[in-house]
Amino acid sequence: MKILIIEDEEKIAHYLKQILEMEKNQVTLSSSIEEVFKKQYEQSHDLIILDLMLTGKPGIELLKQLKKQKVEIPVLVLTALNQISTKVEIFNAGADDYMTKPFAAAELMVRIKNIYRRHLNIEKKDQIIFGDMVFYRKENKAIRREQVINLTAKESELLLFLLINKGKTIRNDDIIKRVWNTNASFHSNIIQATVRRLRKKIDSNFEEKYIKNVHGLGYSISCE
Repeated sequence: MKILIIEDEEKIAHYLKQILEMEKNQVTLSSSIEEVFKKQYEQSHDLIILDLMLTGKPGIELLKQLKKQKVEIPVLVLTALNQISTKVEIFNAGADDYMTKPFAAAELMVRIKNIYRRHLNIEKKDQIIFGDMVFYRKENKAIRREQVINLTAKESELLLFLLINKGKTIRNDDIIKRVWNTNASFHSNIIQATVRRLRKKIDSNFEEKYIKNVHGLGYSISCE
């Protein structure tokens, strides 16, 4: 799992990084919300651990911005504040869970796994609704505005991967690993060809285009 830690206390940040890397996670450290948006970290991680009391913009501003932009990435908030009013505010702003400092490493890992599992529940669904399209994953087909769209197995796997990560940029390397179960040395033109066919099937006959090319990085899927 790719985890972004937004924490301006260096000791806590590195402690978190050490804990998470012991569980084979890839960890990025950031000390401010400004840096997160500048580098678009919210587009390339699976989960965020967010300190509420940051230098500069407070952590809750990140939650509000993610909600506004419809970026669906799970967020676990860490803070020294423990008032009921604070908890209500951060959950209303879009946080998935909340832990007060100091915290136990074992509890932190359990909460992270539970949060991420909830966000992956879409993968278990037979039927996924996205905009005006319904995707039937086990049947390798989609229906968009009453038009039946038949998909190949790989097109279906690619569409599922994009939908699981809707609103996020998915790198070509990650697509290769997930859909073809191999590494980046595999011929990358296969991605372009598969995306091209998938776009033709689910986007070409409709005004709103779902699949976006993110230049130099990969692809994303989003709707208004």
